[in-house]
Amino acid sequence: MNDVVYLNGDFIAKDKAKISVLDRGFLFADGIYEVIPVYNSQPFRLPQHLARLQYCLEQINLTNPNSDSQWQELISRIIARNGGGNLSIYVQITRGCSQDRNPLNEAETAPTVLIMPSGLLVNEQQITTTTATLLKDIRWQHCDIKSIALLANILLRNQAEQHGFGEAILHRDGVITEGSSSNVFMVKNHEVYTPMQNNFILGGVTREVIIEIAQAKQLKVHQQDISVEQLLNADEVWICSSSREISPVTAIDDKMIANGDIGAVTLLLHHEFQTFKKKLIS
Repeated sequence: MNDVVYLNGDFIAKDKAKISVLDRGFLFADGIYEVIPVYNSQPFRLPQHLARLQYCLEQINLTNPNSDSQWQELISRIIARNGGGNLSIYVQITRGCSQDRNPLNEAETAPTVLIMPSGLLVNEQQITTTTATLLKDIRWQHCDIKSIALLANILLRNQAEQHGFGEAILHRDGVITEGSSSNVFMVKNHEVYTPMQNNFILGGVTREVIIEIAQAKQLKVHQQDISVEQLLNADEVWICSSSREISPVTAIDDKMIANGDIGAVTLLLHHEFQTFKKKLIS
């Protein structure tokens, strides 16, 4: 199903939804977005997603068009109108339509608000390995904002895929930031490491869940700078996102990680993540 979207106050068929050519999101990527998994018709960690939405809006000086309760109501209605079940809900807010194509003209524009569902596969996910290449992080200085301006991410991901890699792991001045569309973890001596959350990293909700699970299993978790050298010499490496969940990295460029095997900590956390997810969809 997944055919009904919400756009600026109306619930409408996806193929009928239209925006103006003067929308600042279309012209300038002047907006932010959020993606919320829905399991068994229940939004996953909705307060955390709405908090990140609020933070991102504040960072670009855009007033939130809805209260948390209004967002909850709209998202619930989208879920119901699309048959419920397991979905991925995409929310996008732009600064709205200008009178002309003037990037400085922000006055008196009503925001454009889109809520759009798509299908979400949530059967027990088999662990899937990937490879990665190290690339210089060419993105802007505010990667903590979930901006719709994703051109740099797209270019980096395309560059990785064109060379046969599943992801680009990014670094600035020799320090790992994140993947082009994922967060990065490594294991050394049975302890878990991940880059600290700052303006160069988008704090993923899946990342938060993995940290919670690791700590619940009595694993030490370090949120700190990780050098390229440390990553290449790690015992285990994985990337994570809402769609990939936990994906072990078996090789980075021409360097094999743990002889290409999936490590014990990765396997443990993948199992615990699947157990956690089952509780949400049962």
